[in-house]
Amino acid sequence: MFFHIDETGNTGNDLFNKDQPRLGYGVLSSRMNVDAIGVDLHRKMLQAVKSTELHAKDLRASGIVKISDLLFKLQDKMSFDFDYYFIEKRTHAIVLFFDAVFDAGLNPAVKWEIYWTPMRFMILHKLAYILDEDLLRKSWSLCTDRKIEKRESDIVELLAEIKTRASNSGLDPRSIEIILDALSYGIKNPMALDFGYPDKKIVSPNAVGFQFVVSAMARRLRNKGLKDASSIIVDRQNEFNKAQIETHRVQGLIKQGTQHAPLEDRRAILNHPLYKHMDVDEILGRGHPAREITVMDSSNSIGLQIVDIYLWMAQRMVTNQLPQELYQLARKIFRRSSIDGISMDGMETRFNGFMADIVSYGDPSQEQLRAAAENIEQHRVKVRGMRLE
Repeated sequence: MFFHIDETGNTGNDLFNKDQPRLGYGVLSSRMNVDAIGVDLHRKMLQAVKSTELHAKDLRASGIVKISDLLFKLQDKMSFDFDYYFIEKRTHAIVLFFDAVFDAGLNPAVKWEIYWTPMRFMILHKLAYILDEDLLRKSWSLCTDRKIEKRESDIVELLAEIKTRASNSGLDPRSIEIILDALSYGIKNPMALDFGYPDKKIVSPNAVGFQFVVSAMARRLRNKGLKDASSIIVDRQNEFNKAQIETHRVQGLIKQGTQHAPLEDRRAILNHPLYKHMDVDEILGRGHPAREITVMDSSNSIGLQIVDIYLWMAQRMVTNQLPQELYQLARKIFRRSSIDGISMDGMETRFNGFMADIVSYGDPSQEQLRAAAENIEQHRVKVRGMRLE
């Protein structure tokens, strides 16, 4: 399997660029190497648009329409699969704040199920309502600071400001209670939280989004019954190529650890509430490619030029901006595509699925409701004992 990978919407660690609110990755895969056997059709495309290289931003819609018949032929010849993954950058900033403050392993004022089950999606939505751009910028600065030990007062100031906002937010009382408990503990114990990171590129949308890419390659290899990739070619982009390579390496180590973990630990992972929608192979990372990544300039790869065009189309398709003249080509390209990402809409969908599963078990009994209320009250007693106010 030959993979070609490109990204769009790159603004690095500037998450608040209004012109580029979303980072997208395209993953083009085929059993055949388009760089070797797509030469003739590629040459005809270049001749049609009078260019030396295919770039979607230069071709624009009119140029892509002009070569659409040739793209059809190349798609038929190569039997490409194409997957699209995206990260809404504002949502990414909210998730990093949530992970920094609400990790139940670090913050004992947070109940386990608030962080480790789909209940997290509900709190993330509440935080999205509370956090404006100014607060998110401050949080992002703290999340990516390599010398976080010098910014204790900044953490306290940020959490106190968010606490005031949450108190006056008009949200439901239970959500406010959950959020205030977490913030109050953080104000008292700012350095116990998970702000700061030794390499801010590793928490960039580019690196986090590449986790989707790695999973996509593993899934394609599993589905084809292949043990490894023939090649993995990533478009040269000097700022984040190292982070992408490191993400691929670390994901491989994580999957090895998961697959070789003791049976009891693997059962715990497989039964984890957050992984309920995933199959066993995906959770265990089977099919993860051992092949190393090759970074290449797009001028030297037909596959990188094609994935750039497909990615341009995908971005416009999901935002309802794809020109009608390209609908037929899009149906051809995306018929077997996987589309996923990090967004507030996506989290809402996952949460609703979680709630639908709960409803399918029927109404809780009075005994179950009483046990749940007692569990919450026990946690309240625990939090009061921390003397956070």
